[in-house]
Amino acid sequence: MSEDVQTPGSCTVSIILSTKNTRDPSYIHPQHIEQLVSEQISKEVIVVHYNQSANEDYAPYNSNDLYPNKNGREKFNISVDTNGIIHVNAKGKFTSSILKGIEISKGQFILAMDADFPYPDEIIPKMINELINSPDSIIIASKYAKGRTSQNVPFIRNNISKVGRIVARHGLRVKEVHDPLSGCFTLASDLLKSIQIEGTGDEILLEILVKLKRDAKSNNVTIKEIAFTHDAKYGSKKLDFGRIKSYSMAVWNLYRYGEKSKFQNDSTYIEQKKHKSILFLSKAGRFFTVGASGLAVNYVVSFLLSNLVPNIWYIQATLVGILVSISSNFILNKIWTFEDRDFSLRHFFRQYSLFLALCSLGAIVQLSLVFVFVEYSHTAYAVSLIIAVIIASFSNFLLNKKITFGEKIWE
Repeated sequence: MSEDVQTPGSCTVSIILSTKNTRDPSYIHPQHIEQLVSEQISKEVIVVHYNQSANEDYAPYNSNDLYPNKNGREKFNISVDTNGIIHVNAKGKFTSSILKGIEISKGQFILAMDADFPYPDEIIPKMINELINSPDSIIIASKYAKGRTSQNVPFIRNNISKVGRIVARHGLRVKEVHDPLSGCFTLASDLLKSIQIEGTGDEILLEILVKLKRDAKSNNVTIKEIAFTHDAKYGSKKLDFGRIKSYSMAVWNLYRYGEKSKFQNDSTYIEQKKHKSILFLSKAGRFFTVGASGLAVNYVVSFLLSNLVPNIWYIQATLVGILVSISSNFILNKIWTFEDRDFSLRHFFRQYSLFLALCSLGAIVQLSLVFVFVEYSHTAYAVSLIIAVIIASFSNFLLNKKITFGEKIWE
């Protein structure tokens, strides 16, 4: 595409590099990225430095210019280095940095990248060329699409990431995308005008995918993934409680967005929504009350058996206490929390088996989270345990609500 067919002052591609670092990104150097793009393609490179301390002077260069945004309504304090690379600061996380870059960009197409992750060189020209040839597309650099080779990723981290992708793909109905959490994607800037990005965490691509899917005008948008293999020698980005919390909140908000968009102006829906909110909170309260009673049952049964029954090993007494507490929890939740009165043998034992399996899964989740928080984010054990118990308990409630007792999540 030549300059004479573009809007004066615009360019073909705006490359937005997001980094936490105050000067240069960890892996993706701006000048190197610029060299990877064909000279025939007009381009600009914008480096957005984000998430710095409020008291820190993190302007990467001394030159401080006023740069108008695309609409000419505001001014941004930016700096331009000697190579023509634009630098700008942003508060918040990855999403906020990409939005700041988009706001001051001039390109017909946007390439957004997490510059603190080691994407291979060949992925950049592939994505740009693919988008120019198919402008009604979203091109995603994918670690999980077909064509990539196996990656040596720690077991726990790999499984947490897998759960995150499953939740995004199936819970938010973006099944056609293998890597909806990718930090590298490209699309036409006009495509972004049809949606409003509200997130502040790291899940901007997921938000774009979900909202475009709900937009009838965007049904002709195709999504393509270009596979790449992450070199394990560079390590992986830190996975801590903050990242998990940010992702969980993003998924919840996008799920609610999808439900809301179905009946946005329906007063009946608004009343139903209030009723469902009250019902949901009521059942959650009952479920956790039953869980608390289960702790008491567990303690009493284990204590009595170990003290009153001769020749019983304390481990055996504890196991019996656990089984009795799980059984009492199941019965109380069936009768009181979910008001299920079907006690036919087949139905009862099917539900009991599911409840037992999900409780076991909850225990595994709790142990895994404690390990991740303590070993990877170096959080104190006491704090890690509380956080893990809360996450595992709430997950246990949602899974049993949906799977064991066959209810919709939000009702």
